[in-house]
Amino acid sequence: MASGPAASRPWFAFSLDLAPAAASRHLHGLPPVPDFPEGELAEALDVDVVYDVHVPNWGGRVARLVEAPGHRLSGRLRPVATEAWPVLARLETALALATEERPVKVRTASGTVVEAHAFTPAARNTSTQGPVSEAFLITLAVAAERARLPAAVVEKLQAEARIVHAVQHARSGIK
Repeated sequence: MASGPAASRPWFAFSLDLAPAAASRHLHGLPPVPDFPEGELAEALDVDVVYDVHVPNWGGRVARLVEAPGHRLSGRLRPVATEAWPVLARLETALALATEERPVKVRTASGTVVEAHAFTPAARNTSTQGPVSEAFLITLAVAAERARLPAAVVEKLQAEARIVHAVQHARSGIK
């Protein structure tokens, strides 16, 4: 008897999870990165990111997903086999302490709106004190480019990394 297709869950990747191997240059000892499907370009609706979770491995604050009515966040919608979900959860934790799973409404490139799940750092112990991790921002831009997000999204992330670098170094007197 032939088995049917494996059950899957829709996963919205929007951060380093777009191309986890890009983080391996900065994060040593990452768990093996499974072969996740490429998925399709999509955007999460009514959410955005804030940089308010300090992650020691990144030397500063990293992105956390928050409610933001009217905002959209680019990423990839990927089907993940149910049995691979725990592996994905461990990877998300290792990448940026993204231990919280939350539902998001996602619009696909064809205009269909679906419910998916995204991983994000938890909201406890958030702070705007301390630097935003420049290494995280640079790696995020690389991950977005490797995931073939639209050029405008990649350029915006690259610009954010340059701006954060300039502002933080101006504040600290470093050139």
